[in-house]
Amino acid sequence: MTWQHQVEIKLDKQSAAERLRRIEAWCTDWQIAFQVLGTMTGGVIRVAFEEARFARAFHAHFGGVIAPADELEAALAEDAAEVDLYDRLARDYPD
Repeated sequence: MTWQHQVEIKLDKQSAAERLRRIEAWCTDWQIAFQVLGTMTGGVIRVAFEEARFARAFHAHFGGVIAPADELEAALAEDAAEVDLYDRLARDYPD
């Protein structure tokens, strides 16, 4: 299973437990498989789905921000380009 279709939502401490229960109930009622992922930012979670249509339906119902599907691939490509640049600089300017 791939969980690449994600929606990021903010939760405040007072309503987080209730909102998570509502999310679970909604997904269960619609028989939608999902995962709740943590993020580096406090009070923000990502809810991940196997299909884009489920992420869109969740977004329409609960709000939040749809995370780009290719976010991980883009970050990896940026890292690879940066490593390549450092390698070229190391070859051009040896110690």
